[in-house]
Amino acid sequence: MPNIPTPRLPGRALTLALLLAATATGCGLLPVEQERPAATEDRPATTAEPVTDPDGAADTPAADEATPEEPSAAALSLATSEHAESERRVALREQGHETLEPARVGYYVDVLGARLRQELAGQPATIEHRDAGIHVTLNEGNGQAHALDTIGHLLHEFRASLITLVAYRDGPDPDSDDGAETPAAGDALNAGKRLQDAGVAPERLVLRSMGTGTVNTNPGSPVRTPRLELLIQPLTTS
Repeated sequence: MPNIPTPRLPGRALTLALLLAATATGCGLLPVEQERPAATEDRPATTAEPVTDPDGAADTPAADEATPEEPSAAALSLATSEHAESERRVALREQGHETLEPARVGYYVDVLGARLRQELAGQPATIEHRDAGIHVTLNEGNGQAHALDTIGHLLHEFRASLITLVAYRDGPDPDSDDGAETPAAGDALNAGKRLQDAGVAPERLVLRSMGTGTVNTNPGSPVRTPRLELLIQPLTTS
């Protein structure tokens, strides 16, 4: 009996025939999801592998890089010595603080004065050159705190300078006892803290208070109290 060759269906026809047969029998050609191995107590599902350095020591990877801690700020206090400014200059130089060559002082003061006038425009401040530096007067008022913030941010940029801040509050102080903090002293400390918060290092500040127990008897005097005065002097190499 001669062999009759079985007809071959094209690929697409064969796939269609299998699909129709599976549908007729109620079975679908569905993908089978493989089971994932469960985590055991001996080997947790997610464990950070220790990192071994070239010397063979094992180090545990840290989650975050450690950042260097900033040194604590020095406490602000009122100066008691008449020579506090000269003593502070010596200390800053010994600490390696930023200084200026004497030939650059004039240019430094001119630029700083121009920036102060620009930044403090429209604010209650009087700016003038004095004692080889810049003298700023801030009368008490709503704009004094904002002016201090502005000055502090600017002096953080012009770091080669020493700032003497004097708080004036004329008139007797009936609420203060002997040795207690006077209102003028409180003004100086509060103003110094505001400059410090704006970025001025406390070692650059010399704080003083004056005027307690005195009275301004000249009504026409242009000097009004209470007020703050700042003398900003360049810090030179010698």
